[in-house]
Amino acid sequence: MNPLAPLLFFFGKDMIRHIILFSGIAIIAWFMTLSGIVWGGYLLWISLILIATLIIWRAGDFFSPAATYIQDKHDIPQSIKAAVIDAIASSFPEFCVAIIAVILIGRAEVGISTIVGSALYNVLVIPAAAGLVASSPMVISREVVWRDNIYYLGVTLLLGAMLWMFPNEWGAGVAVIFLLAYLGYVFLLHRDFKKSKKQGADFKETEILETKTAADDADDADELELTSEKKAWMWVAGMMIVMGGASHLLVEASLSLGDMLGIDAVIMGFVVIAAGTSVPDTALSVISAKKGHYDAAVSNVFGSNIFDICICLSIPILLALAMSGEPTAIDLPQLGLIWSLIGATFLAVYFFWSNNYTLTKLKAGTMGMLYLLIILVSFSF
Repeated sequence: MNPLAPLLFFFGKDMIRHIILFSGIAIIAWFMTLSGIVWGGYLLWISLILIATLIIWRAGDFFSPAATYIQDKHDIPQSIKAAVIDAIASSFPEFCVAIIAVILIGRAEVGISTIVGSALYNVLVIPAAAGLVASSPMVISREVVWRDNIYYLGVTLLLGAMLWMFPNEWGAGVAVIFLLAYLGYVFLLHRDFKKSKKQGADFKETEILETKTAADDADDADELELTSEKKAWMWVAGMMIVMGGASHLLVEASLSLGDMLGIDAVIMGFVVIAAGTSVPDTALSVISAKKGHYDAAVSNVFGSNIFDICICLSIPILLALAMSGEPTAIDLPQLGLIWSLIGATFLAVYFFWSNNYTLTKLKAGTMGMLYLLIILVSFSF
């Protein structure tokens, strides 16, 4: 048996070459570092960041079909699946980063900055990438704009309010508020699902599910064969462990690179870690846009962001409180990052709403340039 067969199956024929290349660079850079060559350290951490990002990407590709198999077995409503299963599939790396930041390294602000950076990336870069590759201007449904986008805007304002009201520490009260906000979103999804079901309409999450499946098939020639629910749960658990390990590597490599460059850990979380955890969503949305599934290309962005802020920030706080009995300390002087997210969200609402809910290539390009501008300005915080 070929000892590389499991790796070849996991990464696929195309991506395995990149993993081998980056792994070779990492090994050479490690020896350079041992020899006292300073810039070998930069090369080492950059290559490890890229490896961790690719692992997170592929683990998500296997997690999603396994979760879908379980959903189909139990006939879970598409609305709940979209709010819970799909959100976990795309946001579990951010959840792992938040757990690592709050519990393992005791720097909750790194987790918060990663969530904020990921949300900013999702709301600007993903629609920009989708809009630029789409064959025509993207017409977005009213439902995506006025339910998902507006609710997400409310969640970002809630995050800003919590940081303004409780700038030094977060306890159970803050966590419960975020959890209640997410339950409100699940309620809206389920209400709309039942309403559309009565009208005999197809709920939009069905399209998202079909698009995700098509994207997975297009990206991976080796299909994940699931013959039992037990096997599906094993894949779900296994990929959660893989994503957790890769997220830990991403955090440690990013913070180490930041130390070498003299960049604050909060900014590394906001820029590097956030982008690393958001790559899978970007690839999925680009594929959806190329296929003409415009709602699917952008709607998962807002559901994922709502999950990131409400769940990925509340659960780690509750776990830390249960383990230590103390609230989680917060040290985030870069509050400008939060306001940049709120401002970008307002802009996204306007861009999706204007011109009869059409995202043109000009708007998409503007969103991409705005993200780059915010990233450049963030290094001055």
